[in-house]
Amino acid sequence: MLAWGRDVTLWASRAPRTGLRIPQAGRFAAGCRAPPTRATEPSEPTGRAATGTNRNDGRPQPGSDVRRRATTDVMMRTHAQPPIGDGRFPVMRDGEIALMFSGGVDSTATSIMLAEQHPRVHLLTYRNGYGHWYFHRVRERYDELVKALGDHFQWTLVSIKDHFGKLLVNGVLDDYKRYKSGFIWFMGCKMAMHMRSAIYCLEHGVPRMTDGSNEDTNEMVEQMLVSLTLVRMFYNRYGIDFGTPVYEVRREESRQLIKKWNLNMGIQVMDRHLCIQPTCVAGELYYMPYLLFNKRVFHDEPVVAQFIREKEKIADKMMRKHFAAKGIDLDELVADRKRQMAEIAAGKRDKLDAPVASNADRKAASNF
Repeated sequence: MLAWGRDVTLWASRAPRTGLRIPQAGRFAAGCRAPPTRATEPSEPTGRAATGTNRNDGRPQPGSDVRRRATTDVMMRTHAQPPIGDGRFPVMRDGEIALMFSGGVDSTATSIMLAEQHPRVHLLTYRNGYGHWYFHRVRERYDELVKALGDHFQWTLVSIKDHFGKLLVNGVLDDYKRYKSGFIWFMGCKMAMHMRSAIYCLEHGVPRMTDGSNEDTNEMVEQMLVSLTLVRMFYNRYGIDFGTPVYEVRREESRQLIKKWNLNMGIQVMDRHLCIQPTCVAGELYYMPYLLFNKRVFHDEPVVAQFIREKEKIADKMMRKHFAAKGIDLDELVADRKRQMAEIAAGKRDKLDAPVASNADRKAASNF
């Protein structure tokens, strides 16, 4: 059985100044290669490619792309977007799970583990728009996974540049004066990813969200126990269960799992694997002392916690505005999720092919 993450009451005992009651928690990654050719860049689709459905049953075919529309932040996806809006709520799919996916060692190992236990794994990749490059590598990893493990995966590439701007970039100088540390860039970026992941889970009826956080890289601010704990609490507010399946899995175990499926391991330099995931220039520079000299960057836990709490409030307002534009009240959507999950837990609904909600005002399309 998959370990869902680490019990972080440990962190609570070490950081009483934050005044938090802690549930459970649980890494992320970076990388390099030649830029994509024009053929790999998103382009406006036509005909059947525009729907991403090349089967008679209307379901998306692995490897098919539904490209970016000007009205969305989605840059590329391998499945059709479920209709949601005007009071229509999505059907909950208890057998499905989402993963923040970079294509690196930890998120790839996590995707393999999840595919062994879930019929559908939603892979979510984010581009922050600030020195964040080589995203063709993630698509290549997705193709590898589909070829090796079959039709378990859906992949979506999303631009979070606007979200990141509202959460941090537009006021980064003021935040730096207040928090006096460069961690705000990386935690702010990660909060934008988590906010967008919560939106994705709410729109697609996915009950669980994960990432590849790992104890071996807890020098990264977004992988500290305090950060993961607060992030888990953030998701819980919206009826989403957040976990970190490989948090206590040693890196060598993850490597062996990837090698077992003959997936690309990139170029190994010490503990890192290059050229298998996007590169974040800011991250490379910030953590360079640790990578070269094993000198950890100090992050004060109460300060990190204060920053996350502040950004959570902004993220909540952004999410409410997002759903209001679709004619949906966020509180009502969360309540409907919880009702559906209670029905599934009570055996009143099939876990994978749940019927459309009977209430016409809450009707959701079933062609996920």
